[in-house]
Amino acid sequence: MKPLRGPALLFLLLALLGVRAAPALTLKEALREALAKNPEILARGHEVRAAGSAVRAERGRLLPQINFTAQASRLSDPVPVVSIKGPGKFPAFSRDIYLSEVDLVLPLYAGGRLRKRVRIAEIERALRESLKDQTALDLLANVKDTFYLGLYLRELVSARKKTLLALKREEKEAELKLKVGRIPPLDLLRIRTQVRAEEAALAAAREGLRRAKEALSVLLGRPPESALELEGSILRVRKPKEVSPDLALSCRPDILAQREAVRKAEELVALAFREHFPELDLYSSYGRKAGSGLNHSEEVWEAGVRLRLNLFSGGTISARVAEARSRALAERERLRLLELSARREIADALSLIAQAEEEVAHLEAARATAKEAFRVESLRYRTGAGTVTDMLLAQAAWARAEADYLAARYRLAKAYVAYERATTLLARGWLKLRCWNIINSESKNSEEEKWAEK
Repeated sequence: MKPLRGPALLFLLLALLGVRAAPALTLKEALREALAKNPEILARGHEVRAAGSAVRAERGRLLPQINFTAQASRLSDPVPVVSIKGPGKFPAFSRDIYLSEVDLVLPLYAGGRLRKRVRIAEIERALRESLKDQTALDLLANVKDTFYLGLYLRELVSARKKTLLALKREEKEAELKLKVGRIPPLDLLRIRTQVRAEEAALAAAREGLRRAKEALSVLLGRPPESALELEGSILRVRKPKEVSPDLALSCRPDILAQREAVRKAEELVALAFREHFPELDLYSSYGRKAGSGLNHSEEVWEAGVRLRLNLFSGGTISARVAEARSRALAERERLRLLELSARREIADALSLIAQAEEEVAHLEAARATAKEAFRVESLRYRTGAGTVTDMLLAQAAWARAEADYLAARYRLAKAYVAYERATTLLARGWLKLRCWNIINSESKNSEEEKWAEK
């Protein structure tokens, strides 16, 4: 029996140690992991929960407020511990006063300010949820774009290897021809220079792939690592279906968030105006008061209704109302700008897709032509009918055509991602956007048929 050598021995050792190669990372797995572990999306989740707690806090202001107070004081002069009860009954005096009481305040009327604050807190929570959805949408787009970048660079490394291998074959043949005196030494030097250039281009593609994998791992919430194996091919990216711009705008989280910002600003205007309204509270307190040594302890209580009405504020309330109105108008203009920008993003993405598709069709034919030209020039050089310069130029043109074709495929995939992000198609199946509930309920609407199936 022959002893195991090389790869067979290494495979056996790995099997004995129980070491298994990590499975390749798919795009779907990358998107799922990013949504679960990315620090930015987790921070947005904490903001949503904080906004929910703020809603509960504002609702609590509608309920009675009960407080317990305990106080111990020493005064410069003795004072009566309790009030005079009647004629001839003098109270006890003491420099030490001890007091404990329970206070209750119940808001009867506050001009609607308390309920406005609850409404503002609810709008803020909805705004934070929309911002979280927008962060998730951007994260999905970044992960998908970076994943496609890794696939593109992996294909580029493979293409560079092929062209380098073909050039090295020419280098070996040139070395043999030089030994028998069939070519001048300068031809071999030119070929070797071209080989070094291809090796440098291959190294650059490998380093780019390493950086893309490290960037992807950070998006997934991992430390930077370049050992990721990506599954898929940049050549098999499919075009998404077209979506109505009006339907897309109704689903965009950034626009929904800005609409909530407009609503919040309008509620703040109403809240500022309600500072003119009176405030009516029911209050009461019950406790005990004692002097030195806790002697002469008696119960004390109080109950009544408190009215507060602003008669003059120096124009402060009116100024705040004007400020809130101006801020509301500014938020409305930001909403209009955002809607216009969203429509432009969709149009730009469609334009980039059309442009990239034309580039891919052109470069696909160009790379086939360049490959055949290199094969012909290489054959002519071997038979002595061509020059080394023509062969090297054809090789460089072939390598450039392969790289340009793959770059065009990546630009096309990137344009697809930009369109999916602009229309929120990218979030379908990953996020629960509120507008989709309306879309699903209107199944007979023809617009629903334009959404791409996951």
